[in-house]
Amino acid sequence: MIGLCAIGVAGRAEIPPALASAVQELRAQRSYSWEVINADPGPVAQSTDTRRGRVTTVQQNLAPHVKGSLSSTGDMLLKRDWPDGLQLDTVVSATGQMVTLTPEGWLTNREILSLIAEERIGASEPSARLAWLRRADRPDTRRPDEELSAAVRAAENFEVSGDTYIARIRVSENTRERNGLSALTITLTVNLRGGVVRDYQLTVQGSRAVARVGIEIPLSDDRFVILSYLPVSKLDVPDEAWAKLKALPTRDR
Repeated sequence: MIGLCAIGVAGRAEIPPALASAVQELRAQRSYSWEVINADPGPVAQSTDTRRGRVTTVQQNLAPHVKGSLSSTGDMLLKRDWPDGLQLDTVVSATGQMVTLTPEGWLTNREILSLIAEERIGASEPSARLAWLRRADRPDTRRPDEELSAAVRAAENFEVSGDTYIARIRVSENTRERNGLSALTITLTVNLRGGVVRDYQLTVQGSRAVARVGIEIPLSDDRFVILSYLPVSKLDVPDEAWAKLKALPTRDR
């Protein structure tokens, strides 16, 4: 999923008052939880007719399923798991420092980067260790209130049906080119209940041109975020992780 904070748009629409109020309420929460559900991981085969005959491409969603919690102290826990069975937990302190639970224990960002460098030296092909190290490296730590605020600001032409708000996010040409895409459309759907955001969905449709064979490869992504406003007073994190976080210098983030 392309980072919405960096998306450039041609124009912005006025945000409906009820939606604006609900997003502001979410941003004001000191503590809440969420779950991110991604599209079917696939693989999904798609066939396209070209000048050279029929070409079949395979698309697979490699994004993890995420359960996140923000405590009243400002600390955050991200529990990520992938269809292949890998699970990684990341603790982010209120000051932005983080450690991740990996198959080799709790590691800092600096330790993960060092291990990645070691794996790449002299390696003729990627190892299984390098695969999970890459997933552990600098995870996306945006909270839903941050992502949704950026999406709503970038959206235009909201359609309202009861408590459901749907809008398209028009992506700038520079953004498409930077991501190697010939076409890209993002649709935002937000559902309110009782004046607060209960869930939202980001649907991406696009294509990437492959010049050497003269075809457009369709791309898609679908992500559903469900929110819970029950306060979290303490994260379920072992003392070992907190001790490692406290030992980190401020600059090691």
